Amino acid sequence: MSISFDLNASGKNTGYLVVGDSTNNSGWATHRVPIISFKNGEGPTVLLVGGTHGDEYEGQIAAASLSRSLDINDVTGRIIIIPCISMEAARNGNRLWNDGANFNRVFPGNENGGIHGKLAHFLSSELFPQCDGVVDMHSGGRSMYFIPSSNMTWVKDKNQRAKLIKNMVAWNTEVHMIGGEQPNTDPYSLLNRNAEAQGKSVSTGEFGGIGTTTPQSMRIIKEGLANFLRAFGVLKGAVKTRDEMGRGPVSIIDFRDGNKFINAPRAGIYENLVALGAEVKKGDIVGQIHDVDHPDVPPVQVRTATDGVVGVIRGFPPVVTGDCVCVVGKKWDSLDAIENEETRA
Repeated sequence: MSISFDLNASGKNTGYLVVGDSTNNSGWATHRVPIISFKNGEGPTVLLVGGTHGDEYEGQIAAASLSRSLDINDVTGRIIIIPCISMEAARNGNRLWNDGANFNRVFPGNENGGIHGKLAHFLSSELFPQCDGVVDMHSGGRSMYFIPSSNMTWVKDKNQRAKLIKNMVAWNTEVHMIGGEQPNTDPYSLLNRNAEAQGKSVSTGEFGGIGTTTPQSMRIIKEGLANFLRAFGVLKGAVKTRDEMGRGPVSIIDFRDGNKFINAPRAGIYENLVALGAEVKKGDIVGQIHDVDHPDVPPVQVRTATDGVVGVIRGFPPVVTGDCVCVVGKKWDSLDAIENEETRA
């Protein structure tokens, strides 16, 4: 793998991540992923990645928009932008690559594997080591809708955790979400966790979903990204306060408890019965599944297994048994409250 320009060159440079490939129509093909670099003087290096999942468009648009609007004179250090890393999936409007690979589950990659494995290996072994910060922008894709939020993983290392908290808060979203690994998944196969394991200052978020964009979600991600870059010291300008960005009081939704994920007990058409941000109690009905083949059969009710706040709802009504239909997290009023509880424990 290679980059079609010198990543250390000053100014704005555009080109491609170039991956050797072989297809039925071209024996000696190359798979190309657009990449843009802005380098001006001394300062930190930040890598921005969109489109880790192909049907998550908010990050792709925010990254591409920034690559067009950014003035090199406003940069202090280096900003590397990959608007869409999973090009194959994005072209098809899918979350996954054509062979079923989830790019956010293939790290650290394989330089002798498929295209996604080679790309993950290059990011993990070549790009991440050059960076001080890594930004991985997500949303719920076609299947889910998140309250637009900046997120973090509650890592054990307190120094690393402090970096992640600082990055999360810099987006000035009205909601922050604390992960929360997906059950039965190797966390270090994820892009952000692979970068965290290398000691990088990682920032991520879930900025909407249902396979579309809204003026609200795009405003939140674009304004938040610019503020994060200013706070990180790679973009000139004063860091804006919550009031200056028109944000209300902050709330934190904690997804670390595995009971937060609510899955469909049977196949059918899922109906959301609770709104994003709604508070629920253990046993409350959050949705129901309709059997369209037998409309005379009453729908199956889906209940939450825990108290909390609805942070994620289903965006794609058809479900099969085991599909995630809702995520309920514990609400906190401050990050200090989480830290204090951990200290007492």
